[in-house]
Amino acid sequence: MTPETEPQSSLWPRILLSAVLLAAYAMAMAWAFHMQSMEWPHEGSMAYVVFFLLCPGIVFQSFNLAYMLRAGRRLTRRALTRLVTIPLGLVMAAFLSIWASTLAMSGFEQAYVPFVTQVGANLRDPCPAAGSYFQAPAVTAYNQQTGRHRERPARLHHDAKRFVLAFQGGSADIDGSTIYYDSGAGAWRKFHNDSSDDREAYAALTAGLAECVLKAQ
Repeated sequence: MTPETEPQSSLWPRILLSAVLLAAYAMAMAWAFHMQSMEWPHEGSMAYVVFFLLCPGIVFQSFNLAYMLRAGRRLTRRALTRLVTIPLGLVMAAFLSIWASTLAMSGFEQAYVPFVTQVGANLRDPCPAAGSYFQAPAVTAYNQQTGRHRERPARLHHDAKRFVLAFQGGSADIDGSTIYYDSGAGAWRKFHNDSSDDREAYAALTAGLAECVLKAQ
């Protein structure tokens, strides 16, 4: 044993504690990420607080564990290490938040392809057939998966050539967000309802179009 190393009997409890903490943080993070990536689309979520609380701990414990295993002694400059691992953890949390939101939006878009297709096929009079849109198997399965057993109504703006289909989305606050499909662009978009620029753009996009609310029957 060199002066730079510690007796294994005193080091292994610290290694075990670090490994247990790392595993617990990682499992909690994986669960939160999975739940958010399978959730109804949102612009921010209170669940992301979990990311920003746990990611710095994951980075720190990963470094701490690796250091003890490699150096054979405990980490001494813990405060200095945290000055580095906390910013890295916050970056990791931001990345995971964006990734989870992107996956949630992608799942929604794929599930609602039949909904959009049926609306486009009935542009002459799309509102009376609203019930059949919600009964598409992919839509029904997605709404059950996300806990939306009572389908959220949609707001449809349309004329004989194009349509804009909108749903209410989630957010980290009470204001929510708007998810909409623009048939002219052939793409889904979403924005936080606090964004005045996005609200104005949406209003301009739907100006002059007939409007109705689509509900499951």
